[in-house]
Amino acid sequence: SSGINAEYGEVWDDIRQYPFLQYIVGEDEDMGISVGRNLALKMVQTKYFLLVDDDHVFNDKSNLDKMIEILDTTDATLVGGKFEGFMKFAGALKFGEYHGREEFAIFSGHCERQLPRFPNCEQCDSTSNIFMAKTHPVLEIGGWSEELKIAEHADFFVKMKAAGKKVVYCDDIEVINQQESPEERSKSYQKLRYDMGRKNRMFRLMNSRYNVNGLFWCSEYEVVNENELKCLTTKHKIGYC
Repeated sequence: SSGINAEYGEVWDDIRQYPFLQYIVGEDEDMGISVGRNLALKMVQTKYFLLVDDDHVFNDKSNLDKMIEILDTTDATLVGGKFEGFMKFAGALKFGEYHGREEFAIFSGHCERQLPRFPNCEQCDSTSNIFMAKTHPVLEIGGWSEELKIAEHADFFVKMKAAGKKVVYCDDIEVINQQESPEERSKSYQKLRYDMGRKNRMFRLMNSRYNVNGLFWCSEYEVVNENELKCLTTKHKIGYC
């Protein structure tokens, strides 16, 4: 299409390798990932959909059948997996007073409880961008926030938690993540990925929706009780509203 910059020629070459798949190609190069995902979500005609990024590759542990079984037999809305060779990218989202102010905290690696009948799966609040989910409940929450062109990940799972949707993480389901190194990424990609002005939109959005003043990532914490986690480090701040 004339609206697509010539630098995306490689993308078109990749698309042509899979003629039986349906693609949505946006005219607006600055449309943002949330708009694109919502357009695709509205076209889904099945009760479940699978989300993966364009640098993910399936291997023999990409067990989609297990994801379907969990969605079929439990009240989970979403089932996520992990990246081969990476740390556990799942955790708990907690709202409370941290650093003397109301904030959302992401407790990396902490899940609430094991999922019955699935010993490698736990109930969490967030997971990585390899997941299968029930289509209608995700449509009910409005999918991804279209105000966010990037930095949509945390916001999506905060919306899921606020709506009472259950998220499951399984450490025996995985994909290979062929993410480029910082040296391999184009300057335009680097500018978009690390644009703090765009990321600040997420913090302002969360402030207006939930009256919180910030969001931070906690990798070291203490379990006080079933409902309370105490962060032991504040070095992984994501940002403040």
